[in-house]
Amino acid sequence: MDDLQTTTGLRERVVDAMTELLVRILRRDAPVTESMQLMDELGLSSSLGLELLLELEEELSIQIDVEELDNEQMHTVGDLATYIATHSIPQ
Repeated sequence: MDDLQTTTGLRERVVDAMTELLVRILRRDAPVTESMQLMDELGLSSSLGLELLLELEEELSIQIDVEELDNEQMHTVGDLATYIATHSIPQ
């Protein structure tokens, strides 16, 4: 399996895990989709964003490199999933 397939597979797992975790963390009745804006639409705060990243690391057994993470990579659920898939290593 090449790097692109690995990244794509991890991204799909990240999206699935994120959408489930965001419903729980934000106590939403409605589902979360990949195109939803994390801060503007979902109201994700920085503290809840940190909680989300920590839970994703634990659930997916990865370590996320947050050094280059900024608001641009956290615009939508999909944007953050792409960042995580390309900036993480297995634990």
